[in-house]
Amino acid sequence: MKPLHFISPGLAILGSAYWLLSQNNTISELSEKTKIIQERLVVVEKAAASAPVVVLGATDPNEADEFTLEDGSLDWDAVAKMIAEIQGPNGIGMPTDIKAMLRLQKKIMELSESELVDGLAAIAALDLDPEVTSQLKQGLLQRLAETDPLAALKGIGNPVSKQDSSLYWTQQSLLTRLAKEDPAAATKWLDQMIADGKVVSSSLELHNDVRLSLESAILGGLISSDINAAKARLKNYEPEKVEYLLDSSDILADKSGTEFNELARELLPPDKASSVITNKWGQTHFEDLSKASESLATAGLTDQEKSKVVEKMAQNYTRSSNTDTKFNDIYEWSRTESPGSEAAVVANALVRGRSSQEKVQENFEKALDLSSTLNDPEIAQQFIAEMTEVNSVENLMSKFENPQLAEQFRTLHDALPKPSTDAQ
Repeated sequence: MKPLHFISPGLAILGSAYWLLSQNNTISELSEKTKIIQERLVVVEKAAASAPVVVLGATDPNEADEFTLEDGSLDWDAVAKMIAEIQGPNGIGMPTDIKAMLRLQKKIMELSESELVDGLAAIAALDLDPEVTSQLKQGLLQRLAETDPLAALKGIGNPVSKQDSSLYWTQQSLLTRLAKEDPAAATKWLDQMIADGKVVSSSLELHNDVRLSLESAILGGLISSDINAAKARLKNYEPEKVEYLLDSSDILADKSGTEFNELARELLPPDKASSVITNKWGQTHFEDLSKASESLATAGLTDQEKSKVVEKMAQNYTRSSNTDTKFNDIYEWSRTESPGSEAAVVANALVRGRSSQEKVQENFEKALDLSSTLNDPEIAQQFIAEMTEVNSVENLMSKFENPQLAEQFRTLHDALPKPSTDAQ
């Protein structure tokens, strides 16, 4: 018997939750599906509570086994019917037999690597609805990737080139994971696909080019493990594509930023190199600003690059921190990391925060409060200047509930220095 693992109701609902949420959804669709899943979870919890404890490897001679053929293998037609029920109309369904779903989940969890591989082959041979096939594959691929991401990648079959397929994103995730665990295997797989003509550059739009997407998926692992191999691959592409590949690579700048910087500066013109470096470093998130300072100390950035990265890091910190003093913290931190730009950094963090366009009055009041508390009127001035770069004063004032504050906003805006219009 395999080690004992209890299947919780939350895990049992994988059959509906994973296969639903792994699809592309609009925000409203996702909200509706999340609501359905929460309702299902209540039902499944009740079913699980009334059912015998499910243990991997255990058997019950009295249990009906509608998913197993006489030879002991899974009946993938029966599995597909269950998945179709879960899918339901418009991707929102509910199995008629929840306990059967629990049994199916148990069987999927118990499949060995070879059985998962055989299952993928069997599914490919069935005449199923394409969406059911895709969701079935994703469930098995997820299980297989836990132990062998290369086998999971091969289980997809020929590389998926259309981004509207959920398997495309599964493919990207698997290759990225493989590149981190075994860069040589990831590189070998991709090179073989290219050599066999199964991966070609097929779009003038870089983000729709499947070859570039797959290259970017392995690049992060290569940069971290073998910078020379990463450099050799990048040299096969013109600068525009190198810039795209570096920009879209899955790499953490605070872990491998030095190597990333080296590649960018060697392979790109100075302005392009600086752009991708600041973009990548600007994606780093720190819950502790002192850790951000430690990272910046060894980042090897120019003063101009560092100024932009500090601004991005402040934005990220604002979105992830729930402390009441986060803007005060940013102000003091940026005084050290980017002296002279602390007011602009705080104002930018306020402007770029979540729902900033809907919370104009709230953020304006915060800017006024910070200007007073920190004795730096430039914070409010910078906030107003940034907000009015892409919005009219009248439009922003219409979002105020307090007419006095709205008028104060206009007054401070009118007092801002105006750009010179003198003829040159």
